[in-house]
Parts: sequence; structure tokens; C-alpha cells
Amino acid sequence: MNSQKKTWIKVWGALIVVFALGCVTGIALGGLYNWRAETTRPTSLRDTDAYFETIRRDLDLNSEQSAAIRQILEETRNEYKKVCAEVRPRYDALREGARSRMRVLLAPQQQQRFDSIILQEDCNTCPDRKR
Repeated sequence: MNSQKKTWIKVWGALIVVFALGCVTGIALGGLYNWRAETTRPTSLRDTDAYFETIRRDLDLNSEQSAAIRQILEETRNEYKKVCAEVRPRYDALREGARSRMRVLLAPQQQQRFDSIILQEDCNTCPDRKR
């Protein structure tokens, strides 16, 4: 019985070691995946600071270049906002027309769910805009 007990202890010990190694491997791979996802995420001019930091880091800009490029990005972002403000009414009219045409096809319960989906979509795509 003593040798049988030793065998069971060895088996359980091996299982615990394999389980622990699996946990460590999973955590390491998860961290690596998350790190890669964060570093490969494309930047957008919508997030001027992140876009600038990517350019500054990747191009190794000096302080003079950094200041000039930051200024250009700010000016460009302000111009984008002006263009968007000019086009926004046409875009909104087109979008609302499409939504109205879709809504007519839905049952009342579906319409309620559709309205909540639309509200969520509007909040996600343009949180600054008043609805």
C-alpha cells in the first residue's frame, strides 16, 4: 500500500505541475496577445494626441518638428470639424430617411428594439452630438 500511495502522489503531483504550466502559458500568451493588439492598433486623426504620439515616436521627431506637426494636426482637425458641420445636415437627413423607411417595415416590438439600437449607435459614433 505504501508504494501505491507513492504512485498516487506522483500522479497527482504531475497533474498539478501540468495544470500550473498550462496556467502560466495561458497567462503569458494572453498578455502577449493583448500587447500586440495594443501596439498594432491603427491611430486616427480623431484622436489627435495618439496620432501625434505615433508619428513622433515612429519618426523620431525633434522638438521643432514635433511642434510644427502638432500645429498642423490641430489646424487640420479644426478644418475637418468645419467640413463635417457643413455636411452634417445632409448626412443626418439621408440617415433619418433610411431609418424611417426601415422602421415602417417593423412590428411595434421590433420598432422599439430598433429605436434602442439606433440610439446606442448614435451615442457610440458621435458622443459629443446632441440628439
